[in-house]
Amino acid sequence: MAQIAKRTKKGSLIILIKGQVFTEKLEKDNNVLGRISNTSDVDIKLDSPVMSRIHGTIFKENGCYYYLDAGSTNGTFVDGKYYQGNGTPVPLLEGSVIEIRSRNEQFGVLMIFSMFDYSRQKWNVRYLEDGMTNQVYIGRSAAPDGISIPSVQLSRQHGVFNRTNETWVYQDLNSKNGTFINRKAVKGPVVLKEKDIIQIVNIKIIYTRGMLIYNLPNSGCELRIDNISKLVKCPKTDSAYKQNNHMKCILDSVSVTIEPSEFVAVLGGSGAGKTTFLNCINGYEEATSGAVYMDGINLYTHKAQLKKQIGYVPQEDLLRNGISVKQTLEFIAKMRLPKDVNKEEREQRIKQTFEMLALDEKCQASDVKKVSGGQRKRVSIASELVSDPPILFLDEPTSGLDPETETNLISSLRNLAHVHEKTVIVITHTLKNIDMFDKILFFAPGGKLCFAGTPEEAYELFHVKDMTDIYKIVREHTAEYDLYYRQNCVK
Repeated sequence: MAQIAKRTKKGSLIILIKGQVFTEKLEKDNNVLGRISNTSDVDIKLDSPVMSRIHGTIFKENGCYYYLDAGSTNGTFVDGKYYQGNGTPVPLLEGSVIEIRSRNEQFGVLMIFSMFDYSRQKWNVRYLEDGMTNQVYIGRSAAPDGISIPSVQLSRQHGVFNRTNETWVYQDLNSKNGTFINRKAVKGPVVLKEKDIIQIVNIKIIYTRGMLIYNLPNSGCELRIDNISKLVKCPKTDSAYKQNNHMKCILDSVSVTIEPSEFVAVLGGSGAGKTTFLNCINGYEEATSGAVYMDGINLYTHKAQLKKQIGYVPQEDLLRNGISVKQTLEFIAKMRLPKDVNKEEREQRIKQTFEMLALDEKCQASDVKKVSGGQRKRVSIASELVSDPPILFLDEPTSGLDPETETNLISSLRNLAHVHEKTVIVITHTLKNIDMFDKILFFAPGGKLCFAGTPEEAYELFHVKDMTDIYKIVREHTAEYDLYYRQNCVK
C-alpha cells in the first residue's frame, strides 16, 4: 500500500497594521515573523517599526500551535501577557491575540490566531472606541455608520451593538437566521467580552481591543464531521440481527473535514452509506452518535438556525410543472428570503442566480416541463441557490444526463465552489469527470470511509489508473483500508 502523507490542518493569522487588515496562512510547521528586510530567514514579513528583524516564531508541535518570542526589542503580548525571549513557548488557542507595540503606542501590530485557514477571506475593521457613536447596526442594509453586508442571508437590520457605560452589548433584532456568540445561539442582549466571536451566517466578527474585525461573505463554510455513526433496526432475517441489540450499522464512525469552498465527490458502491452520510451531514436526519459542525457550530444542536444556510438538491427534483422557470424562482425566493427583502432585491438575487448557472432568458421564460434534462437540473440547483446558502449538497445531479451535459453541469458546480465560493458536496456514480473535484470520499460497504483526499492521491494509494477499480478494492479489502484511513488521515 502506498503511503499518503497525513494531512494537517493549517492555521492562519488575521493581521491589523495601520488600520489595514489582511491574512497570512501558516504554511509551515515553523513560521518566523519579522520586519520587512532582505533576509530570507523570515516567513511572514510585516511593515512596522515595532517589529524586530526576527521577532518571533509560530510553530506547530503534536497538532498544537505555540508562539516563541526571539528576544525581540519590544517583546510580545500574547493574550495580554508580556513575553520577551524567555525561551518558553506560549500555547496559542483559537482567537489568541498576539500584540507587538512600543511603550508609547496602544498597539503597533495586532494578530489574531485561528486554527481555521482564513487566508482566502477579506477582512475589515470597525473601531468602536472612536467616541463617534454609541450604537452600530449590522445587516444587509445597516445605517450609514453601521456595518453593511451584501447578503440576502442577513436581515436588513440583523443586530445592533450598543455602548452601555464602559461596555458594549450585542442584541439580535429578531433576525431570520439568528446570531451565535462563541458558537451559542443568542436572543437577548449579550455583554461582549474580549475575544468574543460573533457569527452571523458565514460572517465572523471578532471583538477585541474596542474593535470589530469582520470577514466578508466570500467563502463557503467549513464542515467538520466528528465520528458519526448511524444504526438502524434490522429484520430478523438479517445476519446482523443478533448483534448490537438487533441494530445494524450503516454508517461507521466517520470523521472527515471539508474545507470552505471545496468541491467534493462522495463515492462508493451500493450499500456503502453514501445517501445516509449525506443526510446526516446536511441535517436531514441525525446520526446515532457523533456530531457535525458547520464553522464550528453543532448542526444537530442548532438545526433550526443552521438549516436555512444549507442548500440540498435531491436526486428527484420537486419542481412544479405548468409555470415558467422564472416564476418558479420568484415563488421560491419570496418564500425563503427574509421578509424584509423587497421586490427589487429579490429580482437582483434571482438574476444573479440565473447568471451563476448560465440559464438564459429563453430558458427562464420556458415552462419547467419543457426544458431539457440538463436545464431542469440547473433549475433545481437554482431553487436552492436563490437564498444564497454557503453550502450546497447534491444527490446524483448527473443521473440520466448525456456525457456532454454531464460534463457541463460538473463544470458549473465546480465554478460554484471556486468562483462563487460555495462549499459543494456531490454524491455521484459517474467517474468521467472525477478529476475535476478537489476531494473525493470513498465509502465501502457498511458505511466505512476508506479514503478522503485528492483524485491524484487516490490513484497513488490504490495503485490504479482507472478510478472504477477502487470499488472492487475497497469492497474486498474494507477492513485494511478502513484501518489505514483511521490511523493516517483522521486528526
